Amino acid sequence: MPADGNMAVPIFETVLFGISIIGSIVGTRQDLAEVFQLHKAGRTKVIATGCKLDDINACFDDVLAGKVPARLVLEF
Repeated sequence: MPADGNMAVPIFETVLFGISIIGSIVGTRQDLAEVFQLHKAGRTKVIATGCKLDDINACFDDVLAGKVPARLVLEF
């Protein structure tokens, strides 16, 4: 979320490319506890790829190119 609470959106590109902007407020502590319970019960899965610290620049390139499916975990 931007520090000032405002965000400039290019309307033409947003409409042309069918981009949607959806807001979300981070959940409560109870929501977090429920998510942990779901994960403990095996109903969620963490999707992560390990990355060596020496490869950090390539990792950033992959993130910026949209090649990373979820989370990158730095291993050192």
